[in-house]
Amino acid sequence: MTMSWQTKAEEKRAKQAELIPDSLKLKNPPGEEVLNVVDFPFDSVLSARDMEITNVEDITTLLSKVASGEWSATEVTRAFCNRALVAHQLVNCLTEIFVEQAMERAADLDAFFAEHGKTVGPLHGLPISLKDQIDVAGQEMTMGYVGWLGNVSKNDAVVAERLLSQGAVIYVRTNVPQALMFGEAVNNLFGKTDNPFNRKLTCGGSSGGEGALVALRGSLLGVGSDVGGSIRIPSAFQGLYGLRPSYNRVPYAGTTNSLEGQEAIFSVLGPMSVTLDGLKIFMKAMADSKPWLSDPLALRLPWSESEYALAEHGGGEKLCFAMMWDDGYVKPHPPYKRAMEKTKKALEAAGHTVVDWVPYQTERGCKIINDVFNADGGEDIDTVCALSGEPRMGWVLDPNAKPMSAFEFWAVARAKQLYIKDHLDHWQATASTTGTGRPVDAILAPAGAGAPQEHNKPQYIYYTGMGNLCDYSASVFPVLKVDPFIDVQEPAHEFRSDPDKMVYDLYSNPEVYRGAPIGLQCIGRKNEEEAVIRMTEIIDAALKNL
Repeated sequence: MTMSWQTKAEEKRAKQAELIPDSLKLKNPPGEEVLNVVDFPFDSVLSARDMEITNVEDITTLLSKVASGEWSATEVTRAFCNRALVAHQLVNCLTEIFVEQAMERAADLDAFFAEHGKTVGPLHGLPISLKDQIDVAGQEMTMGYVGWLGNVSKNDAVVAERLLSQGAVIYVRTNVPQALMFGEAVNNLFGKTDNPFNRKLTCGGSSGGEGALVALRGSLLGVGSDVGGSIRIPSAFQGLYGLRPSYNRVPYAGTTNSLEGQEAIFSVLGPMSVTLDGLKIFMKAMADSKPWLSDPLALRLPWSESEYALAEHGGGEKLCFAMMWDDGYVKPHPPYKRAMEKTKKALEAAGHTVVDWVPYQTERGCKIINDVFNADGGEDIDTVCALSGEPRMGWVLDPNAKPMSAFEFWAVARAKQLYIKDHLDHWQATASTTGTGRPVDAILAPAGAGAPQEHNKPQYIYYTGMGNLCDYSASVFPVLKVDPFIDVQEPAHEFRSDPDKMVYDLYSNPEVYRGAPIGLQCIGRKNEEEAVIRMTEIIDAALKNL
């Protein structure tokens, strides 16, 4: 008798639950009425040492303590493994758990340190979590598909290999939406992940499980992927820092994905961090590992201190930011306006200039992204779903889309080429308005049109999707949380599009979003990762000084 997909999924979840030791199982987990679990008393389950380690001020401090021998890689790894397993019981954020393998790795690092008196690399002893598409040798790779149960990776993805070469410890993978193709971490195999700030709300996606784990400090630094906002949206939804690098700045070879072979809009890998220093630490360590020696598509771009020093941006003394208050097609929710006003005030107080960004043909860009994502008519996802009989999920892909011919897809790819050239020219033309003699140094924009929405609700993604289409380097940084007394619903306006009305209607009851984090993007040019990180540091400092 053939086992149903539901039974297979139940058995997988049961095996996952067995990996949590009794000492870490919550005897009285918070009930459904407890929405915010960020302040869950982890010290009721974890040891004082575990708490000291996982609540460390920042990643730089943790690495320093390990490098000095004050903390061992073993005790650091154990602390984060323990906290991750508790976090999972609160929001259902994990997929694969390989604590034993991680502890063996940590012991090897400690042995190396004891013998040589130095670290393996700049990430020595740092536990790093991975989104459930980054292959780890010997671990099952399902990417949330029931039909992929039993697929065991033979090799590490290059990004995992490079992290290990720099001294990192890999210990868990995190939940994703089916096919990675919508902004809600839910699939038929592992179920849904909740937002730890409000469990009635989504953690975002597609790197949603990663965002939830990092928000609960079950990890300080994780790796997500981004093809339409999948690093930035969950980072913003959970008060984190995240970076979408340009195509192939971080090696993608060996990583599993949907729509493989689609190269009009590449998926990229990048960091998600509880503290801002994680972005630089990750990107510098990755560049220093020379990933182009293992991935033929990885760009040969070493870390540039000159770029980080903003050599092409006046040294960062007086920057000019362009504020995208509205993309001209979908108006963002009220808390984004407050976040942008606060950020503008902070930057001007710090001596920088903020001008208005005139959005460029948003509807045209939206159509290109939609055409690319639906070019196969859903065949890729339907083929994998057919392996188990599980249903297709999500709302990004058009259920009525028809597969394009090669000629039709070439036309879409050509439309993309023309659009990104026009968008570059539009950006360059701002040089006449900045007062610096340069075009605007970066665009500041909402990380989405809507605040973290309730589960099973759609999103509008072009605020982030623009960066994927144009291949702009873009970060996310936290600004504030929704206050329903301040962030009231505005009167209905003349809706410019169906998505505009959809986003407006989602905010009909601001109380639903109480306490939800709101983050903004800092969008730079292609391959400007170092500059974007530095500008994000400047913005973050200005906000903290306000």
